Amino acid sequence: MSSPARVAAKEPAGEAWRRLIGAASLTGAASLAGAALSIAATKVFAAMLGPSEIAVLSTLQQVRQAGVIGATLNGQTALVQGLSARGGEGDQAWRSFLRTSLLLIGAAGAAVSAILMTAPEWIARWSGIGPERTTLVRWLAAPVVLTCALVVWSAILNARRQTGRLALVQLAAPAAMALLAYPAARAAGSGNESALLGWLAAAPACAALAALAVGASKPWWCGGGGRWWNRRDASVFLTVSGSLLAGGAAGSLALLGARARILHQQGFAAAGEFDAAWAISMNHVSVLLGSLQTYCLPELARACSKEVRTADLRRMLTAAGIASAAAVCALAVCKPAILALLYSDGFQGAARFLRWTLMGDYLKASSWVLSVSLLAAADMRGFLGADLIAYAVFAAGAAALARFRGAAEATAIGFVLMYAAHLLACGWIAWRRCGFRPGARLAAIWTAGLAAVAAVSALTWERT
Repeated sequence: MSSPARVAAKEPAGEAWRRLIGAASLTGAASLAGAALSIAATKVFAAMLGPSEIAVLSTLQQVRQAGVIGATLNGQTALVQGLSARGGEGDQAWRSFLRTSLLLIGAAGAAVSAILMTAPEWIARWSGIGPERTTLVRWLAAPVVLTCALVVWSAILNARRQTGRLALVQLAAPAAMALLAYPAARAAGSGNESALLGWLAAAPACAALAALAVGASKPWWCGGGGRWWNRRDASVFLTVSGSLLAGGAAGSLALLGARARILHQQGFAAAGEFDAAWAISMNHVSVLLGSLQTYCLPELARACSKEVRTADLRRMLTAAGIASAAAVCALAVCKPAILALLYSDGFQGAARFLRWTLMGDYLKASSWVLSVSLLAAADMRGFLGADLIAYAVFAAGAAALARFRGAAEATAIGFVLMYAAHLLACGWIAWRRCGFRPGARLAAIWTAGLAAVAAVSALTWERT
């Protein structure tokens, strides 16, 4: 029987493109639908509450995200990589790795929940939302735990290549967000900000239940042989997740620090406008990267030769470059209309931040694919080094430029600098350590996309 690497090497390029496009189309459609539902929910909050309350909600979401990173040890990618590199769920090594990982995540989740419950005042002060919202921070433990459950189930479905089921799970959370947005916004507008907390908890709860429903046919951690704890599996998981956790924590801390600077220097209104630009930027690039995510890491992790991995990586970078250039150019042209449609006319000031973050999005799409190749090759030193360099550039750039451009615009410019640094670092590491060569065709396509983004951004720069 041929080895997996040789089978993959003999696969026609057309068949490989069909698999990539098929997987990306399915998850991309789910991501697009989910983004539309999330946008609808955001529109409701923006119209009913205004920039200041949007800033409060965004800060709570950022704190929750930081909590989830700690509670899961940022281990979703570690789960996907580790399970993909092993046999199927019928294999004892597969079950042993999953069980060990679940025990580690459970312990971390309990620790993070304890911190949120016992030190909410410090977190409220540090994040900038004020000690009067201490109770909201304390009970963020519930959304954190529910989101952890969703992360674990999604990782298992991804590793098992159950793309259709994962697409359904991806729709559950934004659907709940859209359905519950109006009653939550109405309650928050009446002075009951705890409704925002309920809204944050409901979405991951519905998605976690959906993941359990579509994936409950086999109790992967209970049935069959295999250990419940394996020191070697724990070491492998922690090596990957530890690097991801360090990078994720650095990123969350850098962003929370930048948002606190905006709140202290320019107030909630400017922070709300910045959050609108940031959300639009993150949502559209998440649709693109989410459509590739379920394909990239398992595929690259299974590639057993440098030639196969390089061919896969070129296809992924080509797809990411073309799609991101088209999306960024369209959004740059339509900035005012998009802000009015997704938020309200009161958010038009966000255009001056969005013009920067959109430029960063083009760089992010390519740097993300390159960073996934480092994960697949288990080059965690290179992966973490690139992340830390990028976040250091972001934090330093945002802080330095805040003296001249204002904290909000400085943070948006820092976003561009961050992903320029990340792309250079990941590209250099992939070149030196993984032997990746982009080739003339990929280089030409990527450069043409960058030129298009730069030209459209320049022509629409003052469009607000």
